[in-house]
Amino acid sequence: MALVSDVVGLVVAWLVSTFAIWLALKIFPGKQKRESLTGAAVTALVGGLIYWIFHAVIRIPLVSGVVAFFVWLYALRKLQGVGWLGALGLAILIWIINGLLSLFLPTLKL
Repeated sequence: MALVSDVVGLVVAWLVSTFAIWLALKIFPGKQKRESLTGAAVTALVGGLIYWIFHAVIRIPLVSGVVAFFVWLYALRKLQGVGWLGALGLAILIWIINGLLSLFLPTLKL
């Protein structure tokens, strides 16, 4: 039962992150490469994988989070065709949107 709960949690988190990224791409000025929902889903998946890999490899939470953040910024640059400042702006906007969404979405308890 724990495996099912973990998988459902991952899928829900991925969908919420996809929506947050899609919304951030629509709000952010300029022409990003992948403003579609599919592009946002790919970006969310890549971001999730980056954080998962670095947290699995580097066992020091703060260090792994910082390293993963900079790798994710690089991935945002490449996936969305923006510069470093554009990637940072997108990351901040995504973080704010995710924070707002977390206020309105209930926590799943399976």
